[in-house]
Amino acid sequence: MRRNEIPFKGRKYLLDTNPLSKLIHDLDHEKQSCNIHKIITPHIKMYDTKSQVYLYMLLHPDYKLCKCCMKASLSE
Repeated sequence: MRRNEIPFKGRKYLLDTNPLSKLIHDLDHEKQSCNIHKIITPHIKMYDTKSQVYLYMLLHPDYKLCKCCMKASLSE
């Protein structure tokens, strides 16, 4: 579910920049187990498109796709 409040601003992809997590989420396919509500604002980076996410992953290969919400997103 996309969120319009800050820091989400209605964007689709959320990157959890917490050094212990480093996960990428798709807010259109968010599951309760993604625990988006537990990510603190300084650790949130938002993107609009898959290409932006893939470019980020090329530059930062230690980031992983969330197994809960990104599985559905990749098949689109």
